Amino acid sequence: MANCKREITYRCLDDCEMSGCPTHKGTLNFQSVSNSYHFTMNSRELYFEEGELQAMIDLLKLLERADCVKL
Repeated sequence: MANCKREITYRCLDDCEMSGCPTHKGTLNFQSVSNSYHFTMNSRELYFEEGELQAMIDLLKLLERADCVKL
């Protein structure tokens, strides 16, 4: 059984404060027993199982936008 956690600090693109974005933290937790992902960002929580997350990644690739990160 593995529980993996990764965190990233980022700036949003929509001046969330009048002085600009102070930075935010995103956290991704992976739980190997259930193959589930839990993503937390700005007090929002998203849960994905493996198939749902792969579908999201595939859809992002299909957007074919130059500003998308290469996945």
